[in-house]
Amino acid sequence: MFLGHFVVALAASRREKQLRLGTSFLAAQWPDAIWPAFLLAGIERVSIVPGDTAFTPLRFDHYPWSHSLVAVAAWAALFAAILFWRTRSRTASALAGILVVSHWVLDVASHRPDVPVGPDGPMLGLGLWNSVAATVIVETTLFVGAVAYYARGRATGKGFWALVAVLAAIYVANIAGPPPPSVMAIAVSCLVLMPVLWFWGNRLDIR
Repeated sequence: MFLGHFVVALAASRREKQLRLGTSFLAAQWPDAIWPAFLLAGIERVSIVPGDTAFTPLRFDHYPWSHSLVAVAAWAALFAAILFWRTRSRTASALAGILVVSHWVLDVASHRPDVPVGPDGPMLGLGLWNSVAATVIVETTLFVGAVAYYARGRATGKGFWALVAVLAAIYVANIAGPPPPSVMAIAVSCLVLMPVLWFWGNRLDIR
C-alpha cells in the first residue's frame, strides 16, 4: 500500500495531540524509510519486473531487515522509545510503535506472499495488488475517510490540503506512470520523499 499507510498515520495523529502529523507519517512509513539505505548498501534487493503484480512493477526479492515482522517489531520498539524520550508521552510513543507495525500488516494485505515473518520466512501476502481496481477502491476510500476525520473540527489551512494533493498525485503517478528507470532511482526518490513529508507534516501541525 501507499495511501493506506498515510490513512493510519492521519487517524493516529488526530487521536493523540502529542503525536504530530509528520512524526506519525514517519512511523507509519518507517520500514520504507529505512529500506532505501539497505538497498543502496546491497543488504536488501528489489527487482523491476512489470507484471509481477497488476498494481506495481516491483518484485521484492529480499528485505528481511526492514520489512520482516521480527525486524519491524524491533524497529517499532526503538521508534517508540525515542519518541517517549522526546515527548514523555506514553500514549504518543505507544501509538507510534503501533504505526510502525501497522506497515507490516498493511503490506501483508497488499503484497503477494513475499512479506517475511522472520529473516528466513515464512512469507505472507493476501494479494490485494493482484487487482488494480480493488487496490484503488480500498485505498482511496480509506484515504478520503482519514482526511475527513483528521480535518473534522479543526482549522486546516492550505498547507494541509496541498499535502493531501501531493500524496494523491504521487499515488496517481505510481499507477499511471511508467516503471521506475532503476533501483537507484527508487532508493533516491524514497530517501528524498520521507524527510520532506516528515518536515512538511510537522511544520503545518502546530498544536
